[in-house]
Order: sequence, then C-alpha cells, then structure tokens
Amino acid sequence: MVKVKSSQKIFTDMEIATLTGICLEHLHGLARKRHLGFIARADEAAGKQADQWLFTLSDLMVLVMLHPCCEH
Repeated sequence: MVKVKSSQKIFTDMEIATLTGICLEHLHGLARKRHLGFIARADEAAGKQADQWLFTLSDLMVLVMLHPCCEH
C-alpha cells in the first residue's frame, strides 16, 4: 500500500522510487516500455538540458501494480 497526500498530483522519479521500492534503473526502463510519466527539461546553470522524470498519481498506481520492489 502506498500513501500519498491527496493534494500531491505530480511525483518525481526519486519520490516514486522511494514510495514503490523500485530502483531508478528499473523505473526508467518500465516507464519507457509502458509509456508512463514524462520528461521535463530544466535549464541548468551550465546551459545544458537536465532531464527530470515526472509521474502522475495514475502512473504511480500503475507502477505499483506492474512491478514489485527491487531486491538488489
């Protein structure tokens, strides 16, 4: 069971990993494969693009059902 605030609508990949127990490597792979979440691009001070994975509450529920906690 995953408990989140009712007001929270968007979750970062780190928050999803903490809530579900899925490591970032598996989380990103599953998100790509199942077309979950989206990548937000934020400008860094160096002028490069930083990718930030963001997920909705419905994405979180799907991830919880599809993938067990990572054991490694």
